[in-house]
Amino acid sequence: MQSFSFSTKYLAIVIMAFIAGICWTPYSIWSLAIASGSLFLIFQEKNAPLLCALACCLFFFGSTRYYQNREVYFSDSHLLEKKCNIIATVQEIMPRLDETEQICIILQVHQIEIHDKKYPVHKKIYLFLPYYTTVWLKSYQKISIKNIILKHPHSSSYQEYLIRENVWAVAHQKKLFYTTVAKPTAFQQQINLLASLPLLATQHNFSELTKTLYLSIFCGKKIKSPTTNRMKKTFQYWGISHHLARSGLHLVILISLLSFLLACIPCSSSKKQLFILALLWIYYATTYSSVAFMRAFYMYTFYALCKQLFLPSNSIHILFLTAFFILTLNPHHLFFLDFQLSFSVTLLILWFCQATQNTKTIAS
Repeated sequence: MQSFSFSTKYLAIVIMAFIAGICWTPYSIWSLAIASGSLFLIFQEKNAPLLCALACCLFFFGSTRYYQNREVYFSDSHLLEKKCNIIATVQEIMPRLDETEQICIILQVHQIEIHDKKYPVHKKIYLFLPYYTTVWLKSYQKISIKNIILKHPHSSSYQEYLIRENVWAVAHQKKLFYTTVAKPTAFQQQINLLASLPLLATQHNFSELTKTLYLSIFCGKKIKSPTTNRMKKTFQYWGISHHLARSGLHLVILISLLSFLLACIPCSSSKKQLFILALLWIYYATTYSSVAFMRAFYMYTFYALCKQLFLPSNSIHILFLTAFFILTLNPHHLFFLDFQLSFSVTLLILWFCQATQNTKTIAS
């Protein structure tokens, strides 16, 4: 029996099959083109039968995950467009830094009541309120909201965005009528305090420009203000506007600084790595995420796990594994430009670095 080991080419083939499965329903032509390319590469290999079976399984898995993701969004549609009462838990209140920006509250709905009939659900929704509304809610607070209408937006692109964010419906209310069902526990209050620390830091001794840069680069918060607009125009003029968006580069800088600060501590490198990983998980949980930041974060997590388990690591293999992991969690990331650019550019950089390194090794 021939030995079978995952090379970079094999991983690329199975990831292509997985992507073709995700694209099968919305973009069947692209799916056929990607599948044909993967089959062409498969039949050039010695392990073609086994590789073909694996590619077919991943194609089916990709198409299944796509259907599952859409099914969650379009399920329980008979509960929409009706005035109802809901019981939900507050997940997050998006900070409003612009005086005219709507207030957005993320709720996890547990029960919907329509005409005295109760329906148990487990859905996440966006609740939008006017900018002048005063909100006294806290995260993890369980509330009951009266006379609310949940709906799907008419825009298909907005629907795709909500599917990517795992949001079932949206609601726009002029006034918020609610009663508290359960208050956050002491442990949940400590979590709220920890999550609010990055934003609370901007309220003390921060200028408007410093606050904007801090929230945009460190916290990943997109801000709308005159200061932001002027700064964006300046960054666009110099062609460095991408530095305002938190990306993998900022995470690499943070990891480098932490490694430098921990270098003087007499401790094993594995324990230092675990400590850095724990700090990054806290940072990831308390700030606003993006695809580029998720890519860098999961890549470092997989790299650290390989080091802890004494497994050989390859940067391109870790990138493929990260893409597979993110698309498994939510395949709709594939259809957005930030995912496509982040992974394609990173793949080109890693391939160029490995090719250059191989050339130097052969020359030496």
